[in-house]
Amino acid sequence: MLAILTGCVSGLGISIPLQLPEQCHKEQFFNSASLRCQACGNNQHRSPSGLACTCDHGFTMTDLGSPVVQCSPCNGPVSEDQRRCLRCTQVEGDCQCGAGKTRVENLNNLTTSCFTCSPDTLGIPASPICGLCPESFYAVTHSCHCPSTQLAGGVCFTRTDAAGVSGSLPQDSVWFKTYLDSSFLGCMKYSNLTACQLLANMVALDAGRADSKAVHLYQLAASQQPPLPYLPGLYQSTDRPTFPGGLTFGSNEKLPFMLASYNAIGQFLGWEDVTGGVLQICPDTQPRLNTAYLFGTTYQHSCSISVQKLLTKYPTPVFHQLFLQHHSEDGTTMVWPVPTQSQSPGPSSSVHSVQRFFLVDGLTGRASSLASPPVSIHYLSSLRISVHIPTSGPAAKAPLQLSLHYRTARVAENASVQVSFAVAYSMDEDPMHLATSISVAVLSVLSLLVTLLETSSWSRRSGQPTLNFTTLIKFFAFLSGNLANTFFLVTFGTGIYWLVAFKGQRSIVTAVLPSPDGTIEVYFKSFVSLAFILKALQLLHVLVVQLSIDIFLIDWERPQNKPSGSAASSSPSAWRRLLVANEWNELQTVRKTSPVLQLLVALLLLQVVGLVNLASSDLQVTLQPGRDGLPIPTSPILRYAIVTAVWLGLGLLQLLVYHLFYERCVEDKLRQFVDLCSVSNVSVLVLMCRCYGYYLHGRSVHGYAEVSIETLRNNLRNEEEDRCARRGLEPQSDVQVFEAALTERVRQQLDRVFLPLAELNQRRRHGGGAERQAQTARVSHNTNTLLCLFLQHALKDMDYVVKDKVALERIMKCEFQQPVERSMFYRDKDGVAFGEVLCCGKELLLLTFDMLLFSVIDLASQDLVLAAVLTYIVQQVLDIVRVHVSRRNLSSKTLVDQCFLI
Repeated sequence: MLAILTGCVSGLGISIPLQLPEQCHKEQFFNSASLRCQACGNNQHRSPSGLACTCDHGFTMTDLGSPVVQCSPCNGPVSEDQRRCLRCTQVEGDCQCGAGKTRVENLNNLTTSCFTCSPDTLGIPASPICGLCPESFYAVTHSCHCPSTQLAGGVCFTRTDAAGVSGSLPQDSVWFKTYLDSSFLGCMKYSNLTACQLLANMVALDAGRADSKAVHLYQLAASQQPPLPYLPGLYQSTDRPTFPGGLTFGSNEKLPFMLASYNAIGQFLGWEDVTGGVLQICPDTQPRLNTAYLFGTTYQHSCSISVQKLLTKYPTPVFHQLFLQHHSEDGTTMVWPVPTQSQSPGPSSSVHSVQRFFLVDGLTGRASSLASPPVSIHYLSSLRISVHIPTSGPAAKAPLQLSLHYRTARVAENASVQVSFAVAYSMDEDPMHLATSISVAVLSVLSLLVTLLETSSWSRRSGQPTLNFTTLIKFFAFLSGNLANTFFLVTFGTGIYWLVAFKGQRSIVTAVLPSPDGTIEVYFKSFVSLAFILKALQLLHVLVVQLSIDIFLIDWERPQNKPSGSAASSSPSAWRRLLVANEWNELQTVRKTSPVLQLLVALLLLQVVGLVNLASSDLQVTLQPGRDGLPIPTSPILRYAIVTAVWLGLGLLQLLVYHLFYERCVEDKLRQFVDLCSVSNVSVLVLMCRCYGYYLHGRSVHGYAEVSIETLRNNLRNEEEDRCARRGLEPQSDVQVFEAALTERVRQQLDRVFLPLAELNQRRRHGGGAERQAQTARVSHNTNTLLCLFLQHALKDMDYVVKDKVALERIMKCEFQQPVERSMFYRDKDGVAFGEVLCCGKELLLLTFDMLLFSVIDLASQDLVLAAVLTYIVQQVLDIVRVHVSRRNLSSKTLVDQCFLI
């Protein structure tokens, strides 16, 4: 027994070809046991069910339950049940009964004969009785005979010319040729409900044709007085449909759509709900299909499907009219017809507002007969439900709109078509667009005023009081940075507003996201792009300024007398200046934040934790991607808001940790550099403009820096215990960093000192040699001497005063008093103002540039990983450029050879 069972089920482990019953040929049936097509016997063909065989005409059939029956030939007629051979008792011999007759069978003696019906009855095929004719025959001819000139679609009429209405029909369409006129006449003459519905169906099929006969017939029927009682309305009565007042919808509430459905011949199929994928051609799971009707969820689904599958799923068209279910003030359940706009294919097509629609039409394309397969099909390529907010009151735009787009496809073996289904939400964007425009205008004016102030300050600092080309370049450079901040503030504020206003709705939905590619979204993307481009120009300008600064190293060390017996005193060592120059070179790329850490944590929060999923276009507040596995479209406005908010939050957190913890407990490189200058007995003068910059006072209070380790430790201990003078430029002052506003005379003296070296470099661009080295040494010595005398107040015509900036000067970052006779040194009590010429002084600029670069790449590619990689590459390229260019500039300005810069 076990062996028998094993043999019976052994075939289940083998893969077999997938075959469907409809794939079997006419001489085959589908064997449900083997799940394969199997050949029928001789003189047999497939039964209507496709699961068995039946005998050909002229054969009797013995059916014992096997799909393959037994067939025997007959010399005469065969009984209607195909079980017996009969003998015809008529003289003609074949018993093929004509019109007005019916065939009668006698199974007792196995005979058959033709029986003549009365004039007012008609023989019924496959029935031994005579039946009544259609009522239209009696109404016109009072008999069962209707002349062919008066017969249309199986209905008898007094005249069949359809009241002389002309128009075009779909080419070679048997369906229209057979039933169009009869449906019109039946609706007009007999008030036939099915005929009226059939006429409406044909209008829906052919309404896009410019000269459609179906539309002309419907218009003629609709113009009758009194109105025809059973003609359905297909067009809106007014241009602005009256929407039910007071309708509101909550977050993720199901839209109560209902469908009135009709079959191809006009019979009413009933009311049905839209859920379950009734209107969605693309296959999917039920929960994902039903997501489309959750209020506030922007839905988009498209797919490619074969024409054969469309014909299999929709063998005959089903017609629908879309309604919105609601309740009146007294609680009565009401339905409101949703306005519909359709566009049909073809050069003569137009947009029409027929309320009845279909998904797939395989009837119109049948040319030879209604039983033959269609040559072409009409299918709904795009269905879009538009919801306009608010829905509770009257508005210039209908709150609901159904938009349809049809196409035609030839029926071929491997032909496929593209179909889509979408639900979109919109609202009046004019108020928000106006608010955005006002914000941009106001902030742009403020940016212009700030730019004028910055340009004026630069002009005074550079000693260029007159307007020239350089001043214009500076003006546009400052303006680009300020406008970049303007566009960023507007876009960031817009994104945060929509994020809170849209995602924060929990009861009644009163706001939806701006429509894709609408006015607000287009302007938003433009502003983001402008912010990035202008911020990039601002960064380029800052890099040019920082990489072309003038920097002077002032060595205060003096020759020390050697012990007795020595012939000469020792010269100061150059290593102190080299050490300060190298430390300055290392400060070029120091930042208060870590760009790599910023990228990694931002990517972790956005991609891994899933914060970017909050940018979905539905009302769900979730970190999971999509609903029921369905990818919900993301809003670029919300995505930008989330990305920038995360980026700014991480950047500000890093700055907070840096200022509160890192620079207090770990290291503060800027103040450490000032301490290094004091220990090295070297001061630094940095000019970022021609006559403006920063002075770092590094003159040692001990006189000499080239001392032993023990002496150095004692000196530092004395400073710690306040047993010596303080390091500041002024007596009894600790302020070592100053903003320096030099007079034009001081700047001219510096240029005059450097002039011989510049002339030598111009004459010998490609040469080094002893002459250049000697000239460099002389210029370095003269520059050091000049600045030392200047800082010691030893030059009467080049003196300076030390003062504090007033509060307004610090806020506006400018100097109200122009240095004419004496230079001005403004105290910087924090000691880090010179960071303005370094990366760390432009941290917010670099942070916003990285953020905008990351955001622009992400918006363009919708890929956070790609945005992080490209942002990192750009950061590294900028660092490399800065290191190399700043190194060359440092060497040329401090006269320290590049070979000594590490």
